[in-house]
Amino acid sequence: MWVRLGAVVAGLALWLFHDRIDPAAIHAYASRLNGFAVFGLLTVLPLIGFPASVLHVAAGIRFGIWLGLALVAASIGIQLLASYGLVHLFRDRFARRFDRLKQRIPHGAHASICIFAVLLPGAPFAAINYVLPLIGVRLRTYLLCCWPLHVLRSTVTVLLGDQTDKLTPTRVTVLAAYALALAVVSGWLYRRLRRQLADQPSAEDGPMLPA
Repeated sequence: MWVRLGAVVAGLALWLFHDRIDPAAIHAYASRLNGFAVFGLLTVLPLIGFPASVLHVAAGIRFGIWLGLALVAASIGIQLLASYGLVHLFRDRFARRFDRLKQRIPHGAHASICIFAVLLPGAPFAAINYVLPLIGVRLRTYLLCCWPLHVLRSTVTVLLGDQTDKLTPTRVTVLAAYALALAVVSGWLYRRLRRQLADQPSAEDGPMLPA
């Protein structure tokens, strides 16, 4: 949620101070960058903790909205698979720190936990992707829940990058409204999942009994 609001603030700042910035020059410079190198950085840097939102803005600048979103979606898919693989490759180093948390996760709640984590305000992109496999989320659940939500969250920043050279009051308003709508929906889902998870028994308590 904060990432989306931050994107709107950044867009407003660009619009207010456009006379001190030359967005057209930035786009012209970005267009000369090697696309394969940009995609490589877009994919690898978030794995070591670099803010994904900054890179998604850069993808919008370099590739435009549609190709930028396609490449961001592809990079997120690769990052999820790589994160899952790295966690399992080096699991012994980290698993013990999360054993107790793993035991507290409700039975059958992994999908909700994934959605909850992605919607968690301010949660770092890399931390979400590494922690979920550590607490025992299966790959299928991990991909089906995290991939579309991460991509949806990226739409604001990619769109911001694409529009930096042609921001107008109308476009800033539309971008702000879109980001606000995503923030409101995310906040509502977050609070709903939080209540649902609080009502479920943990793995330590055993499975739920039928009513």
